[in-house]
Amino acid sequence: MKIQINTRHFALTNELKKYVKRRLKFALGSRFEQVKRVEVTLSDINGPKGGEDKRCQVLLKMKGQSDVVIDDVQSHMYPAIDRAANRASLAVSKRISRIRNKAKRIKHAIQEFRQDKRDRYLAEDFELDHYLMGGQS
Repeated sequence: MKIQINTRHFALTNELKKYVKRRLKFALGSRFEQVKRVEVTLSDINGPKGGEDKRCQVLLKMKGQSDVVIDDVQSHMYPAIDRAANRASLAVSKRISRIRNKAKRIKHAIQEFRQDKRDRYLAEDFELDHYLMGGQS
């Protein structure tokens, strides 16, 4: 999993960069194989004016899935990163769960179809045998 960090309207410090990587690796750790790439964009919307203007946007590129975009705005950057990482973890977990459930439903439908096909052939064979033996019970 590659993590790319971009910033807008402020400088990226080594400390902030390490924090983002550590936080995302922890949040997505058990789902590491499912995520190909993570793009994080950190921005200060209002600049030096202050207020709730620190934005963390996380774009997750997943294997065989559409992209997941998480966007969070807080008054400070670290809580925005934490919340976005938690939400990214939940979103990836839901996607994986949906894939697994879909696979189970498909597998179950195939098994039912095969069983139905077997039952139909057995019924046809029974009717044929019954006919060939003269219809005697």
